[in-house]
Amino acid sequence: MATCLSASAAFAIEPCHRGVPAISIEQGQGMPAPGYISPDAGTFHLDGKLQEQRWHNLHAAIRPLKVICRYANKVVPVVLPDTIDTCVWDNDERRVRCF
Repeated sequence: MATCLSASAAFAIEPCHRGVPAISIEQGQGMPAPGYISPDAGTFHLDGKLQEQRWHNLHAAIRPLKVICRYANKVVPVVLPDTIDTCVWDNDERRVRCF
């Protein structure tokens, strides 16, 4: 018996290595793009420190869409597939997931 995965199944990626201190999301290339997309939601701990940032509706962004992984000693851009619509950066885990 063969197992088949649906084409509509959720596809998630982690574009940056765990431990990344900061990220940004950039849309397009050339002029007038690229432009940075600001997070549209976030949560904070009770002490006011950032817990998580979220970017939604990325399907409407100008392509190519890139997550910029901002490590202490280098900047690494990662082009996201067109199917990605949401990215979540967890400040506590220093981890970004896009789906």
